[in-house]
Amino acid sequence: MKNWLACLTLGMLAFSARATDHEKLLPAQIVLPDISVNAKKDALSDQRISNTQKQVFDRKEIENLGVMTIGEVLTKLPGIDAGLANGDGSPTPRARGMSRDSVDIRVDGERPAGGSRIVSGVIGRLPVGDLERVEILRGSSAEYGGSASVTINLVMKKALPKKSTAVKAALGLNDTTPTGQFTLTQTGGEGGFSWSLPVTLNLHRAPSERKINRETTVAGIRTLWEQERDDGFQTFREFVITPRMTWKSGRDSLTISPLLFDGLRRRENDTNLFAFTNPVDGTGFINDGERSSYERNHRQLMRLRAEAEKYFNDAKLSGRVALNHGENSANLVRNSYDVSHVLTKTLERSKNIENEVNTALRWDQPIDLHFLSAGAEYVRLSRHDNQDFGGSFVANNQHEASQSEGVLWLQDAWSPEDALTLTTGLRAESMRMSADGVSQQRTGWLPSIAVRWEPLDSWVVRSSLGAGLKMPRLDEISNATSRSIAVNTPVEADRRGNPDLKPERSVNFEVVLERYLAKDAGSIGANLYVRSTQDFTERRILQEGVRWIDRPYNVGDALHWGVEFDGKVKMDDFGWKGATVKAHLTLPRAQVNDNFLDIRRMAKDTPRYVLSMGLDQSLPKLRSSYGVSVQLSGRSETAVPTEQYGFTESRLLLDAYWLYKLSPQFNLRISGKNLLASDNNRNSQYISGADAWLSNTNDTGYRNLLVTLEGRW
Repeated sequence: MKNWLACLTLGMLAFSARATDHEKLLPAQIVLPDISVNAKKDALSDQRISNTQKQVFDRKEIENLGVMTIGEVLTKLPGIDAGLANGDGSPTPRARGMSRDSVDIRVDGERPAGGSRIVSGVIGRLPVGDLERVEILRGSSAEYGGSASVTINLVMKKALPKKSTAVKAALGLNDTTPTGQFTLTQTGGEGGFSWSLPVTLNLHRAPSERKINRETTVAGIRTLWEQERDDGFQTFREFVITPRMTWKSGRDSLTISPLLFDGLRRRENDTNLFAFTNPVDGTGFINDGERSSYERNHRQLMRLRAEAEKYFNDAKLSGRVALNHGENSANLVRNSYDVSHVLTKTLERSKNIENEVNTALRWDQPIDLHFLSAGAEYVRLSRHDNQDFGGSFVANNQHEASQSEGVLWLQDAWSPEDALTLTTGLRAESMRMSADGVSQQRTGWLPSIAVRWEPLDSWVVRSSLGAGLKMPRLDEISNATSRSIAVNTPVEADRRGNPDLKPERSVNFEVVLERYLAKDAGSIGANLYVRSTQDFTERRILQEGVRWIDRPYNVGDALHWGVEFDGKVKMDDFGWKGATVKAHLTLPRAQVNDNFLDIRRMAKDTPRYVLSMGLDQSLPKLRSSYGVSVQLSGRSETAVPTEQYGFTESRLLLDAYWLYKLSPQFNLRISGKNLLASDNNRNSQYISGADAWLSNTNDTGYRNLLVTLEGRW
């Protein structure tokens, strides 16, 4: 790894590059590419000139969310809901009712390898202070493909040649447990050199409470009825250093961005088990044992990223290289006592090592009324997993996996007149994956076309049509096992991959109508989307030997469609000075032609709607501003006849903040999350012949209060 870093630094120092805005490069009639890593544009104008549907959240809007990590930001964006939790308790963002990789998350335009657990996990744990702005894009393009329904580009803060110091100190409560974060950022530079050095210490503690009701019926007779209550907490200690150095010469520049992340997570849980001695009538409620567990997880990431841009008159050559090395070790001890207080001990130890190389090269050039772009990307990821099981189950498993991906793309944005831009492109993807001796290689040729038309002043129509290829993740084809905690049943099955899993191939269509208000007061829009997918992937639970296994399968062809409504309006002209209201509504629908059951059904875990609303207002006389936001995820349902039924109840999240300006240098921010303490309720039922298994789960929601002192001088 050290040799990689040295070679990268020497090589990139010899390649001066990087520049300012595309506007300096393009004729006035040329429309900018969809994603830009320049953080200085006005959000509304950037959205308006984009070829496809695009939303931009600037630094102020991000700060008003009142969150501590980038992962929390992702789940509060319009049209995005939290989805299911990862192993560390962090949410998995999803969009348009699609549960599997429906959001493509990029960092300064760079997409981490699809199978990377450590890199993608660390991105979500980075402090929100490192983030300058967020761009949300919908629609297909040759540059970014169409594998996901929504693309989110995280634009990180840039180094500025101005000496300054910024401090953020936050203290708060998750329910009644303390949490805190401290960030110090120093910037400086002289002439063409600028640098920034952010250092963050995150100390986070969160309680957890889960109640589960389980029932088993055999031939219609209830043979088991048990309940459990789990109480616990988890603590995070995370240390992050993300320096950035930039050298500029005219419009050319070179930026080197190392990253060091060290995170330690501890989780302790105590579980009390209860059962009915007469499950048929629900009588004879007794204590049926207890379980305690302790988990320690240590995650480290070293990253070096270099990006450069070089101008040749009106043409621009840009490139980037990122090297990532991550290690994650976990130790779990679980002690289970039955009703007779007989001990069953379980030990699990695992270590994951990942190395990733992520490179890209791009050429941009305006020619008359055209703006041509061409790019090449190469990503390689290798991973080694080691698992040791001890106690009641003894085993040692080692798994090797690797993934390499090559991409070539060409795109032309043609503007025959000021009000019309036609963008055409072709993207070629080739990917090879290997896990536990099983490998597969796939190639896709993915055309795309998009149009932006402004028929009347302040009215914009956009539409796009493109193909997408979504490869399986490494853990989806690997046989590495995640064993069920309690008794192995279909509702609590082991989780493994499927070596025979094929990629999804999709065709994506979007059309959106937007109205931009006078005096830059905002915009409102409506969007229709349709996504047709071959070899659609869902997880199925089957009995293999004596255990139930949950694996991903290609279940058939699927069709996702829906409408989205979005608006953001400044209310000054309506008599509400300093106020801005915003809202987003997604109404998703999905159908699957199930090849296993030979039926047409609804896709699993499809929500009825996803709604977000917000209000922000500045109060200059009080030297203050405040905001309120609401996120409402509709009831999400699963209905697979003769096999599986379930739902997740609708959930309302209410957040608010108050900002008071203490002085020109210091602000005091008070923010609250989940002020209604909304729980998360899930129901799952699995059927096999005349037998059935039922599980009802309630995860307690906790209020979060955070007081932050922000200073800059």
